Amino acid sequence: MTQTVSVIIPTYERPSFLRGAIETVLGQTHDDIEVVVVDDGSSESYAEKLVSNYSETVTCLCHDENQGLSAARNTGVRESSGKYVAFLDDDDRWHQTKLARQIKALESDNQAGLATCLVAAVTPNNEPVHRESTAPSDDCSDDILVSNQIGTPSRVVVRRKCFDDIGMFDESLRTKQDWDFYLRLCQEWNVVAVEDHLCFRTVHESMSSSATALKRDKKSILSKHEELIRERGKWEQAQTAVAAEVARSHLGSGELRKARDYSRQACSEVTPRHLLLHMLTYTHPLVVHVAIIVKRILLQKLYNCGQMNTPHSIK
Repeated sequence: MTQTVSVIIPTYERPSFLRGAIETVLGQTHDDIEVVVVDDGSSESYAEKLVSNYSETVTCLCHDENQGLSAARNTGVRESSGKYVAFLDDDDRWHQTKLARQIKALESDNQAGLATCLVAAVTPNNEPVHRESTAPSDDCSDDILVSNQIGTPSRVVVRRKCFDDIGMFDESLRTKQDWDFYLRLCQEWNVVAVEDHLCFRTVHESMSSSATALKRDKKSILSKHEELIRERGKWEQAQTAVAAEVARSHLGSGELRKARDYSRQACSEVTPRHLLLHMLTYTHPLVVHVAIIVKRILLQKLYNCGQMNTPHSIK
């Protein structure tokens, strides 16, 4: 007996991507699926028009105004009915066996509340960028306190009962709401991983969150869970991880002085990555730009020459 999976697709002002997202869901080998597109206040009703071309298994819900990803995902969860819930950003794509394999993993482990998989990053033109080599462990209740060990919601399938146990996405957060959700979930449920690249995440040139929003929401999450994080002895490590991420955001924006301030905080935990990050803040913005390009080229070469796992075809 197959189990119904509700797939929530939030969209906002990106009509060129939405059709591909719907098609990648309808192309799944798991056939008991309901698709809920949530238009988060787009200026034109492109989502409704597009969804009208599909069967009744694809529906569209519209917000009157933009409320953010958390609200869009929460609307989809509330208005759907599947035993399992999957999320797909409108510009991401799945391998055709993703849902079937993740549902199988969840059905075989009643202690698991979330199934994840490996992710391959691609450009909007499907050019490879990089691929992960490892997935989170079954019990990541401690690691998740430091940083988001799970990643994009496009890779996960969640048991609906989890929402009853831990609540929904925090709508006060404009960024990093997935980390807050996973942090809560992993205290109550295990995570099961399918060790294969089943999710293809599209990376854009200007997709990073602003350093200001990143800092605000990361600090809000730390404050919200401070007692638990301190109790597990992870507070200093979590603070360092936040400082490093904010430093990278400032660095990518060419704000070297601000990046230097935060990278100095990150160097309270001396690692090669933190030291390299701090060193880059003393260079010219052009050097940083070149370093990013070189990193991308090297990752692409690793991807293409087979030193990383062979990707599946994108469906």
